[in-house]
Amino acid sequence: MELGLPDLVRAGKDEAMARTTPDWEPENEEDYEFARSELKSRFAQWLAVVGIESRGDDGEAPIHYKWAYVDGHLTRWRCRDLDEIYLELHPAKVMLEDDDLDEVLEEAKNFIGFLDETGLLDPESDPADVLVDHLDAIEKQFRLNMADASRYSFGKRLWTTAVGEGVRLDDRASVEAFMANFNARPIAERDAILGPGLPPRPAATGKFSPPGRHRLLVSIGPRCPAPPIRDPANTSSLRVV
Repeated sequence: MELGLPDLVRAGKDEAMARTTPDWEPENEEDYEFARSELKSRFAQWLAVVGIESRGDDGEAPIHYKWAYVDGHLTRWRCRDLDEIYLELHPAKVMLEDDDLDEVLEEAKNFIGFLDETGLLDPESDPADVLVDHLDAIEKQFRLNMADASRYSFGKRLWTTAVGEGVRLDDRASVEAFMANFNARPIAERDAILGPGLPPRPAATGKFSPPGRHRLLVSIGPRCPAPPIRDPANTSSLRVV
């Protein structure tokens, strides 16, 4: 059947709409990048409208960890997802000052509120008020887990040691000097620092999320080749494997 001009125009609009409507459960890196960028942009706009001050790179943490380590669905949230991200993954991977811990759960609450108020919260999610109440309920355990060195990943153990030895993570020369020194240490000393590691976790995507003002996220897994770990310049918190 030959299509007339109106049909071709309509088909073109449908195709354009398909390209500009993100899949909130992306199956590949390209779709994830598109969905991530769109969701963060909408979140930033919502924060501005409701008068909440941006802390820089808002939404990166929940979006990244949901896709890389949980179920990959960026707008479907359940209490168990919050437990995995904030009670397991953050203690393992995120370096933060104690004074900054409140901002982590506050970001999560704002993100849930954004999804709910904009109609993006997936119908299979737990209710928004239940999710926010759950974040309040796990706050004490979150703080305890963040302070528990037995939960640290190899990367977090390494960089915590570096900071403890006076290394500035925003100083490339300082970081490189520390790594050279660390690699020259006896194996027993290195093993004592890195420890036995953590139990296996859900496979990550191999996704590296570019750092914003506050965060550097590095996740290595089977979906794509492991990226080089970039210099953590200009970050006040570090998220590592």
